Amino acid sequence: MASVHPSTILNCIATGRLYAVKLSERTYRIPVRAVMGLLEPEHVVPSSVTVEPDSDVERERTPEREVKAVGA
Repeated sequence: MASVHPSTILNCIATGRLYAVKLSERTYRIPVRAVMGLLEPEHVVPSSVTVEPDSDVERERTPEREVKAVGA
């Protein structure tokens, strides 16, 4: 895609400018979206995922039970 030296790509990964998944000592997986974001950031729409928790999950996080005093 871009004619750059491999060390340039590794530097971008190390500094966090380019997202990559390290598969082994010498192998990285770089998503196309990450490359496009580095080369043409104005054309990449940021992805957003909104997760609404279930009402059951909310109840599990805030239990409605009484705390009994020890020795009472």
